Amino acid sequence: MADAAPSTTMPRVGNGTLTLYSLGAVSSGIKLKILETFLLIFYNQAIGLPPAAVSSVILIATVFDTVTDPVVGWYSDRLRTPLGRRHPLMYGAALPLAIAFFLLWNPPTSFGHTATYVWMIASYLVVRFGYSLYENSSKALAPELVTDYDRRTTLVSLRIFFRTLAGLGATVLAYQYFLKVAPDGTGGVTDRNGYFAFALFCSVVILVVILISARATQWIVPWLSKPARDGGGPWRAFGEMFGMLRNRSALAILSVGMLVSISSGVRNGLELYFGLYFWGLSQHQLSGIATMTAIATFAGAALVPVVARNMGKREAALAAFTLAVLFAGLPILLRLIGLMPANGTMALYAILMADIFVSSVLYVMTAVLLNSMLADVTDELAVATGRRSEGLLFAADGFFTKAVSGFGVMISGGLLAFIAFPAHAHAATVPAATLWWLGALYLPIVILVNAAAIAMVWMFRIDRHRHEENLRTLAEDAAKRTAEPAPSALT
Repeated sequence: MADAAPSTTMPRVGNGTLTLYSLGAVSSGIKLKILETFLLIFYNQAIGLPPAAVSSVILIATVFDTVTDPVVGWYSDRLRTPLGRRHPLMYGAALPLAIAFFLLWNPPTSFGHTATYVWMIASYLVVRFGYSLYENSSKALAPELVTDYDRRTTLVSLRIFFRTLAGLGATVLAYQYFLKVAPDGTGGVTDRNGYFAFALFCSVVILVVILISARATQWIVPWLSKPARDGGGPWRAFGEMFGMLRNRSALAILSVGMLVSISSGVRNGLELYFGLYFWGLSQHQLSGIATMTAIATFAGAALVPVVARNMGKREAALAAFTLAVLFAGLPILLRLIGLMPANGTMALYAILMADIFVSSVLYVMTAVLLNSMLADVTDELAVATGRRSEGLLFAADGFFTKAVSGFGVMISGGLLAFIAFPAHAHAATVPAATLWWLGALYLPIVILVNAAAIAMVWMFRIDRHRHEENLRTLAEDAAKRTAEPAPSALT
């Protein structure tokens, strides 16, 4: 059965609403960046759990997500309430996600390794489930809020700008304030004492921005598509999700997401190991790099709509992605062959700052374009099925990326174990051979995985012309259905 058409022609959603809607991505940025950057080093170096144990928790949570994500997306597409089908899940996720995020960073000091391991599993699962509830529902709103080919890229750019800026901003605050190294050498990212206030701050921000984002878009609910009343239980989600893979563009973009997730899991899991040990940077310098990344995020988000408008989304994504991988790996390659300045020199820091700016601009552009391409798939699937399935599509993206993201972090943990990276390490005490092998094993892994992702981008087939054809078909189908009475405007 086809979904009901919107009650009447939807008014144009203004930039103010879109900005407040995009502000919700701050919660995603904090959750993603802080977990990816600090979780492994916190539980390994500050708490003392073996890296393999920490990685196993992430794998357990990934298996959990593979079951819950598609069900959440399927349920979101079919939920019928006065608040709409997306907003109840967005509101409901806010408080549990915030509380669980705080608890994750504050295991009781009296716990031994086993109890701490159980605590980590429980709190991390709630974080992942709360994130799924909010993020899948929030992202599913975007294709209906904006249908224009170019304006949709601008909206995705704004979401990714807030998400990236929030993650980097939280990282800078961690280095410069919450987890700052004291003059006597105490504190820092390997000292658990600073994480209490840091986690509390992040949790409050997560709660507030989710509620703002949901409330700001509440008024548009009467104009959104109404889900059809069809039979079947939530386990149908898996059949419908894998059915999406029959569409070539859906298969391509979901495969890209999987491969990028693996690469990101490896890169983010080892980010601090490279910064503190491989490059010998201070936390102050790491904060400077995070600031430079924030500047690059603004530049990339501002540049990508112009580039996509002139090149097309797929071609722009191919160019940006390829260049990003090359620039990101170049400093490590040069260090391995002995052509980089020595650690502790300003020349090294300047080169890293310049490289991180260029590669971050390109990565931000790539992320915006890939997410905008994913949003375009929703209209093509609606033409094929007669149903708006944004929730299930974005859940499918989450399903496939999370299904492999844990492997990325496990690779990083396994790599550390393989090279016998010492626990409670100081930069000056890590053997040079260990650091060389860290770079030598890391670099080919991320290059090969990203090369496979770039190859999959070529399979994507939705360009501007095809997107506009899809919109025309959907409009013609909607015109054939019996219109429902127009709603009164909400204030």
